[in-house]
Amino acid sequence: MSKRKWVSSVALMGVVAMTALTGCGSKDEASTTASSSVPEATKAAATAKPAEPVKLKLAMWDTKADLDFWTEKVKEYTKLKPNVSVEVEKVPDNGGQYLKVRLAANDLPDLMYLKPAQFQIYKQALLPLDDLNAVKNNKYPTKVDGKVLGVPLVSFSEFVYYHPSIFKELGIEVPKTFPEFMATLEKVKANGKYTPLAIGGKDDWTFYPLMEFGPHILSGDEQFLANLAKNPAPFAAGSTFDKVGKVIKEIADKKYAGPDALSVSFDQSTQSFEANKSAMIALGQWYYASYMEKVKKDDDLAVFPLPFRETTSTDLQSIMMSDNNVGINKNTKNLEEAKAFYEWMFSKDVYTPFINKLQQFSTVNGVTSELPFFNKWTTTYPYKPFIYYGTDETYAKVSAAAQFDPKKAAQSIFAGKPIDAVEKELNEKWKKSIDSITK
Repeated sequence: MSKRKWVSSVALMGVVAMTALTGCGSKDEASTTASSSVPEATKAAATAKPAEPVKLKLAMWDTKADLDFWTEKVKEYTKLKPNVSVEVEKVPDNGGQYLKVRLAANDLPDLMYLKPAQFQIYKQALLPLDDLNAVKNNKYPTKVDGKVLGVPLVSFSEFVYYHPSIFKELGIEVPKTFPEFMATLEKVKANGKYTPLAIGGKDDWTFYPLMEFGPHILSGDEQFLANLAKNPAPFAAGSTFDKVGKVIKEIADKKYAGPDALSVSFDQSTQSFEANKSAMIALGQWYYASYMEKVKKDDDLAVFPLPFRETTSTDLQSIMMSDNNVGINKNTKNLEEAKAFYEWMFSKDVYTPFINKLQQFSTVNGVTSELPFFNKWTTTYPYKPFIYYGTDETYAKVSAAAQFDPKKAAQSIFAGKPIDAVEKELNEKWKKSIDSITK
């Protein structure tokens, strides 16, 4: 990247506090009038004089709605700041392995998407952002060791998407408990016309609604991960992990996800659901935008919370988490420009169309997303949000040392590995990890 030479001379009024974009020129009446009529995001990006070329990289995982939006939106930024171009880089996985390689090579992008649990891995490479307005205006800033290292673009819940036409055809009611949910899978299978639950088992991450969030909700403890790191044998028989593992085994054994779900990719599973060949699919709120882009209409689409409860006498809950956190590489060669772009991303006139396109909950104060589809169905099937806290430092250390990935464990169980063998192996690694960290 080219080095930039900035000369500060014009303070832009009404912009995000950190953004002082530079140039030489007189403060004449015309320029003042023009500045006052420009939208917030334009003010945050405008320059008074061409500067040396700057190229920023914004890395995000392969979520089509995000990629499409930002690939087009950054072109507007270049119009506002002709010397700055922003490349939207697609990261091949959202588990963090690709960026870990980049971290080891000291080659992280200027800005990047991060999952909550990944902040402990990258914290030494991330810029503290406490002074940015984007942070001050965000509802869920991600703080590690007392410093904000990122803020999320979205917050969302998890749902089971289903086709009302199929439920009506088969005389099925929306399940309110987990036993009812399993009975619903059986009813769909017995009909023989549809796959009950689309799972892209070839991609291990698709098991996350069950094995990553299921044990968490069943525990009733929002500090579940932090407390897990204190337990030397958390995967024993009767644990919440064990309960969900048995559900996954039953789904596999009874072919509720089709005859060979392990050979089905995520894309193939969504294609099956979108073609009405599958009755249900369990995914986050983020899936709606992708569905609409391909199907174009939602008249045969509805959602209900995955009912992780045994009876209706307990609260129906659904995971609520913030995601798509954006961090800045503290070693970027274009620090001020990266910060300016960050402010622009979260400014109201840029963020509002983004969150409405993705149909997720806003994380920015003063911006309310328009969610007619989810408002309809969450009113029909109300639930209580269960907050997901995924940034506990001890859990990050223990799980990393134990090489624990709940999604891979779920895939192993689905593939036929005995649950007790999986649990024995996990407990042995977990205890060794705790012992090594507490020494």
